[in-house]
Amino acid sequence: MTSRRAWPLTVVAYLLAGVVALVAFYMLNPIDFDGIGRLGFIALAFPLHLLIGAAAAGAGLFACRLKDRPTAGVFGAVAVATAVLALWPSVVLWHQAGAYDVELSIGDYLANALEPNLGGPRLDRTVEYATAPDGTRLLLDVWRAAPAGAGVPGPAMIPGPAMINVHGGGWAHGARGGLPAWNRWLNRLGYTVFDIEYRLAPRAGWRDEIGDVKCALGWVAAHAAEYGVDPARIGVMGHSAGANLAMMAAYSSGDAEFPPSCAVAAIAVRSVVNLYGPTDLTRFRSSGSAGFAEDALKRYVGGSLAQYPERYRALSPLNHVGANAPPTITLLGESDRIITLDQAEFLAQALTRAGVAHETYLLPATDHAFDVNWGGFATQIARAKIARFLRRYGGG
Repeated sequence: MTSRRAWPLTVVAYLLAGVVALVAFYMLNPIDFDGIGRLGFIALAFPLHLLIGAAAAGAGLFACRLKDRPTAGVFGAVAVATAVLALWPSVVLWHQAGAYDVELSIGDYLANALEPNLGGPRLDRTVEYATAPDGTRLLLDVWRAAPAGAGVPGPAMIPGPAMINVHGGGWAHGARGGLPAWNRWLNRLGYTVFDIEYRLAPRAGWRDEIGDVKCALGWVAAHAAEYGVDPARIGVMGHSAGANLAMMAAYSSGDAEFPPSCAVAAIAVRSVVNLYGPTDLTRFRSSGSAGFAEDALKRYVGGSLAQYPERYRALSPLNHVGANAPPTITLLGESDRIITLDQAEFLAQALTRAGVAHETYLLPATDHAFDVNWGGFATQIARAKIARFLRRYGGG
């Protein structure tokens, strides 16, 4: 029997149980990214953080001191369930890391536990790279890396590689600098990073966003000497919708259907890093957040697939893969609630047919935008694989 004084603790216990049940459901069912499914996204991105919840439930169990056995039982069940939810993603990722020959670090996770990989524009780094035909100022932030040979007496410093970083946001949202830890990390690898903005839907036309990325690529090549960059070693990296744009810019270089939005020369991209990006927009309808994806596509393309099938085909990177496409690495979570696994498979098949070097890594118990947790085990695997890929193909 619950005493009157114990009622508040009982209410807390059952509220915790309800929250844990919702989190468990959306962790195991990667759906509804634009709704309450965000609970599952957060939990999969920061799984070990759930141990705090397990500890809180354990403290509640201790507070009951078994005088109220039903409430104590609820606290105990919540503590056990939360601990399982915390450890399951970590265990399966640890196992996958072994299969991928990657060493994981709990210390790395803990060191980044209190600071998610989130940011925004850095005005002290901002440069205008063009003015679009509609008058929009196109901006990028420059994250400089010391060129190879810096500080070494002798001839002029050796130009280093560069990376164009393209933010995500469903083609209609987001801004440069949204995931700044990648820029700092690439700087340490010797890359100068140009974290770019581009015009967003619905203001941008359906070709404009790709044109802006190509404009940025050409601008960087034209200003390579100013920033200590080798114009033959410029790669492009994108996240989600930004990865789609990055692949399109790289694979359709020189294609008159997708010209740069400013007067620059077409350049050959050295390598592509595709972080959870859609590759075939004509088959991008079966994700766990289908309504969210379809709405984003309609804003970007200008209408539905039924209205503009030719646009959806033209905006699908795999339809532009040819023998001259740059080497590409793809990383995608198996629990991504926006991008389905077949999107990675479609691209891999196209690259294989074209004879283009590529690598694809699927990460279990991992959701969309997993790299918001910079110390997370999925992000650690991604960093290790990208570093190896860039050493082999990026000219770094």
